[in-house]
Parts: sequence; structure tokens; C-alpha cells
Amino acid sequence: MYHKKIVIPFVFSLFLLACDSKPKIIVADETPITASATQENAVMPQSAIGNATTPSADVHQVVANEVMQTERYTYLNVSEAGKSFWIATAKTDATKGQTYLYRGGLMKTKFESVEFKRTFDTIYLVSNIISATEHPGGNLNGGAVSPSGGQPAVSSGVLPVVKDAVKLSELMANKTKYEGKVITVTGECVKVNNGIMGKNWVHIQDGSKEKGKALDLTVTTNLNIPVGSKVALNGKITLNKDFGAGYKYEIIMEDAAGK
Repeated sequence: MYHKKIVIPFVFSLFLLACDSKPKIIVADETPITASATQENAVMPQSAIGNATTPSADVHQVVANEVMQTERYTYLNVSEAGKSFWIATAKTDATKGQTYLYRGGLMKTKFESVEFKRTFDTIYLVSNIISATEHPGGNLNGGAVSPSGGQPAVSSGVLPVVKDAVKLSELMANKTKYEGKVITVTGECVKVNNGIMGKNWVHIQDGSKEKGKALDLTVTTNLNIPVGSKVALNGKITLNKDFGAGYKYEIIMEDAAGK
């Protein structure tokens, strides 16, 4: 049997090897990987997801329309925001009609499945999925979260001026100082994922930078905050928060309310 040896130089680098007679292999670690032509098409390691700060690591909530099992992998036709598409992951129990969460995903076109003897026009390879009913963060509610805890100070111009508000540069430089404490931050909402695990996930920036890169704080809240809003939020700072299934944050503000 012919083998090809591959050494991957960087963690989280993803490479696709393909030829007419061999299946496609995806790997993501620094150790040598031996790919056998008798294996199924995709190897999808846990590290492929990356972490919460990875640009491609968006949160997805999908409903399984169809489930197909192989010896090592699970293929699902899923729906998200009215669109249907295929994903493939390491073998797992999955049920038609169930809601699942996953992060990231590597899109492949003309992806050949040896076991099913079919080619998927488009498919997303993900490291793992988790049932919404089993996630430690709570169940999905299937839509936007109702506002509670007061509305934030919102403006479309400059950031709100709030006494004792902590700059993100100060927060990031002294994380342990603020661990477990309830503080106020101000910033502009640059990204929102609503209705994930019963919460809205808001990313704010206040102009602070580190090595030329804008500092970004993830905030969970029940407030509905549009992208572009200038807000003041008050919440608890938690370090190394791991929700499971790749939802891990070095620092996060939880259950924020308006200030």
C-alpha cells in the first residue's frame, strides 16, 4: 500500500491533499501524519476549530435535516437561517430534527466521499458538534433574547462617558486584577451573534490597541445591541471560561446589563 508522509509546520494549519485515486485528508497538528488511501475522505481533529478569537470561528446553530453515518464520520444536511447545506464531523450520535451548535468550519467544494460514492458540491468540515440540549451554557431559544436588566447607554456618535469605566487596554493588561469583579466598560459594538445558548454575544472595542491590533472584548447579555452602537455595559469578568465544544474564552464579560 502506498503511503505519503506529511509534516505540518504550524498548529491549526489545514491542508488538503487530493489526487484522482486517493481520498482527501485534512490534518491540523505538528506531528507526522500518514494518510492511507483506504481511509474515509476527511480527518477532522478537535484543534481544527481554533479558539474564540479565530476570525473564522463563528458560532453556528443548525437543525439536522438528514444524518448519514460512516465508520468514522458523520455527515449532516443542516439548515441555518433558511439555508440548507452539508457538514461533516468526527463520528457522533446525531438525530434528525435536533438542533446543534458548532464553530468555524472549513469549506470544501467537489468533496468526494468514498463510502457514499458521491461528491458533495459544497461541504463544511467541522471538528465537532454538540446538541443544544446538552450544552452547559443552556438550551437555544431559537431567536432573539428579550431585553432585560435595563437598556445600555447607546449613541451613534462618540462613546458614552461613564464614571469608573475601565478601558479595554487596562482590562487586558491586568486580567487577574479584575477576575470575578463586576465592572463597567464602554465601546462600540463591532459584531453580534444573537440567540446563541439563550444569550446574545456582543463584541465591543473602545479604540484600545495592542501591537497595532484593536482589542476586542466578548460580552454575553440579554440586551439587543445593534452593530455600530456605542454602549456602556456592566457585567462580571471571567477568565478562561470554557463552555465546551470549542467555546473557550481567555476573558469574557458575562450577563452584562446596561449602565
